[in-house]
Amino acid sequence: MGASTRTFASRAWLDNAPPVAHPMNTLLFDCFSTILLDASGQQPSTLFTASAAADRQLNTLYYSQPEEMCARAFEAFVQDATIKNGFLVKGTKATKEAELGLYPQGEQRLQINAAFDRYFRTLGAALQRQG
Repeated sequence: MGASTRTFASRAWLDNAPPVAHPMNTLLFDCFSTILLDASGQQPSTLFTASAAADRQLNTLYYSQPEEMCARAFEAFVQDATIKNGFLVKGTKATKEAELGLYPQGEQRLQINAAFDRYFRTLGAALQRQG
């Protein structure tokens, strides 16, 4: 059974919902894998580990939800982009949340940024052809 229309794509991916076969989805799933899993694709990522630790410390389930981790990874991608957007970015490098590891860091951040870049460049090219 597929995911409901209210399910975030990252949650559906993590729950192994049957995907819609499309090249853009393949790129999007690569983003999710890079955010949520380690380089081997077999273990949780550093970002997940830090997010789960924050949830345990706060006795909540928030930071480790896939939709929340993906949102923070996207925020980091936007902060690192050439074009700046203060509306979308709270601060992914010098905040308490960043110090706790709740934003991607180091090599994982570079890999996530590259995955988002591939996705959005491909999307932009497809939209250009449509226009």
